[in-house]
Amino acid sequence: MSVSISEDPRSATNPLFNRNKLKIGIFAFNGTAGCLMTKVPELYQATWANSLDVAMQADAARFDVIVPYARWKPFGDAYHPSAHVFENFTWASAIAARTQYSGIMSTCHVPLMHPILVAKAAATIDHVSNGRFGINIVCGWYRPEFEMFGAPLLGHDERYDYAEEWITIIKKLWTEDDEFNFDGKYFQVIRGMSQPKPIQKPFPAVMNAGASDRGRRFVAKHSDLAFVFLQSHEDEHVRKHVDAYRKLADEVSGRPIQIWCICYVVQRDSYEDAVKYVDYYAVEHGDEGYADIWIEENLARSKGLPPEVQKSLRRAVKAGYGGVPLLGTPENIAERLERLSKAGVDGVLLIWVDFQDGVRRFSSHVLPLLEQSGLRSAAQAASETAK
Repeated sequence: MSVSISEDPRSATNPLFNRNKLKIGIFAFNGTAGCLMTKVPELYQATWANSLDVAMQADAARFDVIVPYARWKPFGDAYHPSAHVFENFTWASAIAARTQYSGIMSTCHVPLMHPILVAKAAATIDHVSNGRFGINIVCGWYRPEFEMFGAPLLGHDERYDYAEEWITIIKKLWTEDDEFNFDGKYFQVIRGMSQPKPIQKPFPAVMNAGASDRGRRFVAKHSDLAFVFLQSHEDEHVRKHVDAYRKLADEVSGRPIQIWCICYVVQRDSYEDAVKYVDYYAVEHGDEGYADIWIEENLARSKGLPPEVQKSLRRAVKAGYGGVPLLGTPENIAERLERLSKAGVDGVLLIWVDFQDGVRRFSSHVLPLLEQSGLRSAAQAASETAK
């Protein structure tokens, strides 16, 4: 019989495993222009002071997790805003030292970081954070990054074969006290060991965003959290997608798995005002060059879609990587989040054009509504912190 998410022993230190029915996270504010393709002047600037301010706001509001994104090369020239991204593990360690409640993650490109280094870095941050750390695994897709490292960009399925060895070595380093040898196709480890072990047992939280059949099977086998990109935001589609993922996880590993998605937030006095603002930043002031590169790398097949569908898709990508829109009043946003929860979504990673203002207003006006609806419990968050 599998252990439920809320009974996971890691809940003693990591709020990713608490009893909140809908978990709230914040994503990609360790860089400028992370998931938003816009040139508006109010676009968040990822200085250390600004990112620390956002993290401390989220921590004080009892957000369940803080997740940076990994980027080594920009979507444009060296002066493009997407070039400005803090390295994940260093950044996460510093954030962990200045926060008290929220889970902290690092996003890690599997082919660009050796598993022995990642295992020790993760264990270090788990100690810095007192058991709140996790890693978000990315198998890689953006060729210019691999070319800069002089690393081969493997074929799609082979990336997951590589990742299988990679995460297996890391978990052995996290859990085995004795030295071990590993002789694989991609890695050879002689007398491998790593100390100290992470605080979390058996190991820190693992997230992955595998979308293909091969990717989903990897997530089902190795991850605690599946980060999904939804092709449709209709309730029934979301429900079917979530149910299928849970069924696969049960078949592959017999373990419960959390389902997370990305949402972009525009909180305004009305839904209509929010839609107008999305048009302002994503259409009137959209970063078309960024969108061209991203779509070419990720959605090349979309060129065969009807023109109106392409236009709608491009707007959604520029607005927030095609995530679920949370638009309008606090009541509109809370209602949309309730629907996602009813469809089976366990957690959402939120992004804003202006993270500092966005987190402040969301925490003040939306979180209380989620607590009133029973999706989140401030009392539960406090008790989890005190454990």
